[in-house]
Amino acid sequence: MSDTYSTKAKLFFAILALGILIFTAYANTLFSPFNFDDQALLHHMNTSSNYYNFWPVRYRHVIYFSFKLNQSLSGLNSLSYHLTNILFHFLSSATILLIAFKTFRKRTQWEGKAALGLAITITFIFALHPLHTEAITYLSGRASGIGGFFFLLSLLFFIMGSERGRDLNIPLFYSLALLAFGLALLSKETTLTFPLTAILYDLCFMRNENWRPFKGRLLFIYFPLFVFIGAFFFFTPMISALALGWLGKLEIDYALTQSRILGYALKVFLFPINLTFDYDFPPHWARLRFAPVLIWLFVLFAVIKNFRKISPVVTFALLWFLITLSPTNSFLPRTDLLSERNLYLPSIGPIFLIAYGFYYLFFRKSEGMLSKQGMALLVTLILIMGSLLIARNSVYRTNIVLWEDTYKKSPSDLKVLHNLSHFYLEDKRYQQALITLLRLSRSNASDFYRAYAHSNLGSIYTQNSNFKRAEKEFHKAIELEPTLPLGYLNLGAYYASRGKFRQAREEFLRARERYITYKWGYPMPIELDLNLARVNLQLKSFAEAEKYIHQYLQAIPEPSEGLLLLGKIHQEKDELKLAEETYRKIQGDGIASAKAQNNLGILYIQQNQYKKALDAFNSSIQFYPQIPDAHYNLGKLILDLKRDRTLAHKHLEMALAYNKSPSLKQEISRLLAQTHSP
Repeated sequence: MSDTYSTKAKLFFAILALGILIFTAYANTLFSPFNFDDQALLHHMNTSSNYYNFWPVRYRHVIYFSFKLNQSLSGLNSLSYHLTNILFHFLSSATILLIAFKTFRKRTQWEGKAALGLAITITFIFALHPLHTEAITYLSGRASGIGGFFFLLSLLFFIMGSERGRDLNIPLFYSLALLAFGLALLSKETTLTFPLTAILYDLCFMRNENWRPFKGRLLFIYFPLFVFIGAFFFFTPMISALALGWLGKLEIDYALTQSRILGYALKVFLFPINLTFDYDFPPHWARLRFAPVLIWLFVLFAVIKNFRKISPVVTFALLWFLITLSPTNSFLPRTDLLSERNLYLPSIGPIFLIAYGFYYLFFRKSEGMLSKQGMALLVTLILIMGSLLIARNSVYRTNIVLWEDTYKKSPSDLKVLHNLSHFYLEDKRYQQALITLLRLSRSNASDFYRAYAHSNLGSIYTQNSNFKRAEKEFHKAIELEPTLPLGYLNLGAYYASRGKFRQAREEFLRARERYITYKWGYPMPIELDLNLARVNLQLKSFAEAEKYIHQYLQAIPEPSEGLLLLGKIHQEKDELKLAEETYRKIQGDGIASAKAQNNLGILYIQQNQYKKALDAFNSSIQFYPQIPDAHYNLGKLILDLKRDRTLAHKHLEMALAYNKSPSLKQEISRLLAQTHSP
């Protein structure tokens, strides 16, 4: 009894230490921003509220539901998102600890302290391995983390239900295994391999009297598992259609190439010193593939032939790695030949093998512990991995740092250059963006990447007032890839800035059509409807302007800018009551309220309500003292009403100081002269 309590206490303290280590190692990621595809994921999630509903089941339902919860807790503050990813990594690691302990405790070679020590070693290596940063720190990698947790939890329940001495709990544990498997499928579809890993575990470890007979497992878990899979696909037609689409894309040629990628995956696991967000494999990787295929086939043949002779840990580790990696790295072609987040579950196989070999060499049975040399090596290994993990996590602190690091390690991967230029532009680092975009536009990249580069070059030239060059770049982008919306969008913005509103409207409409018709992976920016409303207002097409501004207001959570434009539309249509109501909907401090009050002041002047106009302009200045329009309008109104010229002079001076329009500066100077005249 005391040994049992002692073991449970050790497991508890091991899990506690595990939590402290994981949180410490990932603490420098807690305030990392949304990286790369995270914004697109949030946009996709916001287009539907069905993820809050349990039915109908949708693609990666659990993942999007978790993001919905994060958003409800902290909006777009990334802290809760990162804490969720770290929490599930801790839960996965704790589950591995229990699986490994139960596995080795059931084998007579590894009992007591050896089984516990071996399980802790496996768990700490998994928890602190730098290869897992993409699954944990990159928020969009959450599918691997949560899917991995439920996959492992299902395996743990399968093991617990299969142990002897749990006769009364068989239905409970096997039901929990099915439930966890279902949640895994709704987190990441690649967890469909769970039944194969359960069978693998069965064949490797459930050989002695510690386990229930195979017939019981066949009846109570294997048969229900396959019925469950069939029912899952039958009742979720969306996921069934997705799976059928994958089957139509299977390629033998791609699988041959992957045989070498698998070896590279093992290499980055064993030596995680040059990890990168986007691996770039040179063309010769696709050519030199038959030798790796033969090597893998030889290894598999040797393992299967000597299945009963070699250690079951070796068999389990190798086949686990291949089975769990097969959905992403076998016959189904993917844009990325290798992604670190897809190694989250497969890495458990090599970790089992390494830890097993380590204990085989350094565990002293007579002493009941690792030798001094073994303990020193283990501590050194943990410290090295922890240091590498913290360093790797620091790369995610900004999008620019992430893609600069990726470009340094994959300089010939042109899509990396494309992503880096995008984030330079987003951060307004125009000179650095210009260099990367020029390099990309002159490369042998696809038409898509070069079109994107020319379009963004046009935006930079517009910023630099090189309008002729900017227009040329926009037209070049459209010529290279006519289905890409960005060229039309930027050209429309360029025309609008030059006062060519009719041409701007045509280009914005072309951009909108292409966002709807062609799926490039980029969501249509909500600002497009706002821009269409603006140019239609300038063209006096009020019905069209209202249509697009209402579409914008439906999509935007903070509609101040849209309400300002809607108010102007009503004002232009002489719907003054509606305009006033719209402006008054803008609440709070800041520039939006200041603009609304300024517009109200102009509206009151139209109605000869000068007292209200004076109050509105003063309110505008209180909301935002640096607003030039309100100072100008207030100064002019005071002069028109022949009131305090000193006060008018003060406001006109402020308008002149804050204003940036040369034409308006002339008008302000003219009015200032009036304040001095008798």
